[in-house]
Amino acid sequence: MAETRPDLEYAPQPSIFERWAGRFLQHHNRRRTTPGQARRHHELKGIERAFYASIAWAIVAGIVSGGVIGGMEWYMRQGMLGGMQDMSLMEQLPYWAGFFAVAGVVSALEIAFLYWNALRGVATTSRLAGAPLHDSPLAELTLLGLSRAALEFPSPRHRIYGIDPYAYLSRWRLMAMSVMYRLKVGVTSFLLRVFLRRVLGRVALRGLLPLVTGPLYAAWNAIITWRIMVKAREQALGPFAIEAMIVRLSQAPFSERAQEVLLHAMGALIMANRDAHPNHIYLLSRLLDTFHRQQHEIEVDWPGQRFVLSRLERAEKHRVLELLIAATVLAGRCKGKRKRFLEELFEACDMAYPHEKVRSWRRQFMHGQPFGSAAANGK
Repeated sequence: MAETRPDLEYAPQPSIFERWAGRFLQHHNRRRTTPGQARRHHELKGIERAFYASIAWAIVAGIVSGGVIGGMEWYMRQGMLGGMQDMSLMEQLPYWAGFFAVAGVVSALEIAFLYWNALRGVATTSRLAGAPLHDSPLAELTLLGLSRAALEFPSPRHRIYGIDPYAYLSRWRLMAMSVMYRLKVGVTSFLLRVFLRRVLGRVALRGLLPLVTGPLYAAWNAIITWRIMVKAREQALGPFAIEAMIVRLSQAPFSERAQEVLLHAMGALIMANRDAHPNHIYLLSRLLDTFHRQQHEIEVDWPGQRFVLSRLERAEKHRVLELLIAATVLAGRCKGKRKRFLEELFEACDMAYPHEKVRSWRRQFMHGQPFGSAAANGK
């Protein structure tokens, strides 16, 4: 293990919600060691079923809550208050108070269900993926990452092994991202209901409000849950893919120059990703351990190390690039800043960017296969 615990590097002080979510996940996943083989067909099918079941239940919750809120809106407006056309603002106050009280309770119940539904789906995914959640700092790191994914918490805003993941982000953008994360599930969901009520309440469709709002809430819930489950699958499958990479690396060690290049490249990738992804923290910790590094803080000097990369022997250069392809797809589809980072790597080495390999390795990873495996299908 690296001298500095990876779980403490990632989240030194987990919140009470993270600890509660972690206990829930550990209760449903007792695994303590990383699996030694790729995921079998029935396990992958189980992960897919958990994925779609979580989304389906989120859709049902949206339809029910949308129908209840829309129906309550229509009944109170038309059935109890006779349309409200001739009522003053003061006369409408009891109506508004009643509506917001009921809508708030329904939204709170729905949001609580969505969190429970996400935790259940993440727990099933982690168990079938073979993600260890007990008895080691790396398992604790995986547990923290999965807990944060289920709760839709952002990654912590601090340095990881001396690397600032947000070095390229201005302070105002960091603040905006923080606010957006807090709005994503709870407040935004409730505000969406109020907004739709105000807009649809003024048009000819107000009588169809329960039919219109339900599908819209369902779509919103499906988007949020889809994002959660994709993140959970990435993080649950990460330990197996990373340990397989480390085994190959131990069998054919890098030179000291290549080791230094790789560590600085990982730091540059984390900054390009603009997020402290748990899989990147896991991989960086294992690299520090494998390279027997005494100093665990990395002062990233990527321009200088990129030049060194271009001067490595061709075979070692190729292996470094392949490991960085794998590191990139561990954190999501290769696009945006991550893709530009990889393209710059291959350009510096005077090599063509391997579009198909990058896409193929992403598919292999998400199907629980080691990188470069011929067994992964392309579904």
